[in-house]
Amino acid sequence: MNQTQVCLLAAGNGKRAGGPKAWLPHQGVPLLEKQIDFLLNHFEPSDIGVSIQEEWKERCLKINPKVRWTAADPQAQALSSLIPLLKSSSPAHWTFIYHVDMPVWHAKLFETLAACARWTKDVEAIIPAHKGERGHPALISPQLKQTIEALNPETDRLDFLLRSRAIETVDVPFACITENLNYGEQYP
Repeated sequence: MNQTQVCLLAAGNGKRAGGPKAWLPHQGVPLLEKQIDFLLNHFEPSDIGVSIQEEWKERCLKINPKVRWTAADPQAQALSSLIPLLKSSSPAHWTFIYHVDMPVWHAKLFETLAACARWTKDVEAIIPAHKGERGHPALISPQLKQTIEALNPETDRLDFLLRSRAIETVDVPFACITENLNYGEQYP
């Protein structure tokens, strides 16, 4: 998927899930590893940025040393994790954004959204929808990326910003765009 990159938010403590979601098992593999395995089949490692807790750095480098692992405060707002990821990424690329607990493992989903980015004009973000419900991953333009980088994580919210921007909603056949793996029993 040329001209696109990924920012995966994974630094949270996962209080409702009984521990950091990044390390909860999913089909016998830590969820973060499953996400990275999927992404590496569709993106160059240098086009993948992941927010993690500082103490996970060594473990994450063993997953793949070429992925951009960025330390973030697990107590801070998600925007505090996202901004450093965006700043460390290519300024010219469209960027997929989503959380580690979102099982969006369908290449066609990413391909569909990336294709939309190539033919849309004056659109700052592309959001998938399934049966009228919006979901993830969000795909943001290089211009909107700069706006997000200037936000204050203590007072601003990405969802509020997106409501005021030029967004294209794209219907997709993937129910997974609205799923979150929030509780331990959802991790088979």
